[in-house]
Amino acid sequence: MPKTGRALIDWLDEQAAAFSGATTREYYLNYAGLKDDLSLAPIYRRHRALFTRETVDRIVTTRSKDERVPNLREFVVDGYLEQAAKRLTEEIAGRETADTVEWDGEDLPYRSVQQELANEPDAARRRDLDQRRLEVTAAQNGLRERRWELLYGQTRGLGFDSYVDLCDKLGALELQPLREITERFLWETELTYRARLERELRGIGVDPALAERADLLRLFRASQFDDSFPEDRMVPALYATLRGLGVDVDQQPNVILDTEDRPRKSPRAFCAPTRIPDEIYLVISPHGGHDDYRALFHEAGHAQHFAHISGNQPFAFRGLGDNSVTEGFAFVLEHLLYSRAWLRRYLGIKKSAAYLSFVRFHKLYFLRRYAAKLLYELELHSDGEPRAHAKRYADLLTSHVGVRYSAADYLSDLDDGFYCARYLRAWIFEAQLRAVFRRRWGEQWFRNRDAGATLRDLWSMGQRYSAVELLRRLDEPGLDIGPLAEELTAGS
Repeated sequence: MPKTGRALIDWLDEQAAAFSGATTREYYLNYAGLKDDLSLAPIYRRHRALFTRETVDRIVTTRSKDERVPNLREFVVDGYLEQAAKRLTEEIAGRETADTVEWDGEDLPYRSVQQELANEPDAARRRDLDQRRLEVTAAQNGLRERRWELLYGQTRGLGFDSYVDLCDKLGALELQPLREITERFLWETELTYRARLERELRGIGVDPALAERADLLRLFRASQFDDSFPEDRMVPALYATLRGLGVDVDQQPNVILDTEDRPRKSPRAFCAPTRIPDEIYLVISPHGGHDDYRALFHEAGHAQHFAHISGNQPFAFRGLGDNSVTEGFAFVLEHLLYSRAWLRRYLGIKKSAAYLSFVRFHKLYFLRRYAAKLLYELELHSDGEPRAHAKRYADLLTSHVGVRYSAADYLSDLDDGFYCARYLRAWIFEAQLRAVFRRRWGEQWFRNRDAGATLRDLWSMGQRYSAVELLRRLDEPGLDIGPLAEELTAGS
């Protein structure tokens, strides 16, 4: 390993590409249900020099003005922490893959429970099944607690006051301003959201006072719209949309769509960019209706972003950086499901008012849920004592989402690195980006080749620039949640 300067940064960039490709492939195989175990330890052994304390100290203290340094610094520190926790990470993934829930006389894979809940029309059976899931989750939580205790200890050992301090400084997330934005958003949307939530819950036969998390899974399954979103038109609609933007999917051998049904496949759709831009997997687990479309278009946004990134750039800009950017591009395609003009053109839906009202409410729910998660994670990661915050998780989510959440989910409903903050930034970024496109090319911007060319140009930059920097390149101010909040509460 080079000691200093440009040689060190070049070496880190090359090693980061190799390591990220190998781990992404491993996660893809496990979460796609193609491999029962998550074998990270051999990958870390091959790249052990990347995540030593010596490497961390060198990149953290470097004075180089190389633009790659902030992204590589965050990558090395994150890898250092995960290196310490890799065996627990593997064990947790192994449990989530292998564990089952007894249901209707059969062993239902743990990862399939959420899909089953969404499709279960009987409230009593939903709550029974979710209670069984919670018991399995609680039995796994000892591993999750040990993992976070370890991560907190490593964080302090690196000289950071807390995990919040580490993520904020290395990720440039501006967590305190984001907290203030989201707290105001929660307050301003409270009455509108509560009134709509009560109506929707009663519409599926659920007393709002008794509603639980599992009831929301059923509510947002939105089976009443299934006929408008047939499975056989899902992929053709995506391909036609991309062609309208000047993207010929048939000429993209680097994007592999995985829709195959497997028992142990994760119900959570994902994109696995194993080699950017040359090998990108788009993975979904179909279960019917508009939610399948939403998941497919979201992950297609990631896939197209990664597939269009200029391969001449360093990996620090192709695969690292502000993930609010790639999430924002994912939301750009997903939001087409909220467009009356798109629904009419590509799905032949002429009367879309009820559906559009519902999906705006769905998005409002998501923003409130992630805002509540941000508040929770700021408390959890500041304190450094994970076991003390289970009840706080349940209280905050229950209060701001409006249905009962269980304390047992307080660590399973958690991603590393304040990813909830990146999602919130991405939603705001996407709404402002879409506003630019509408001003330039109208409501049907998705049919305009010039809009497609602008999008491909933005995609090609990878994550060299943050979401805020990209907005400024489009003559937009910094992140502003106001337009998004107004859009989601209009006519509710």
